[in-house]
Amino acid sequence: MCTAHPQLIKEHPVLEAFFEALLILVCVGVLAFAGLTVKKLYQGQR
Repeated sequence: MCTAHPQLIKEHPVLEAFFEALLILVCVGVLAFAGLTVKKLYQGQR
């Protein structure tokens, strides 16, 4: 995933898992926010 600090990731697998979880949370949050925005816009147009 991230090749900037390979030695850091090898020494800290927990850190890698934390960053992956953070990335997933950000993606889910953005998708949820986009979905709610589209829903509100769609309801407002009616």
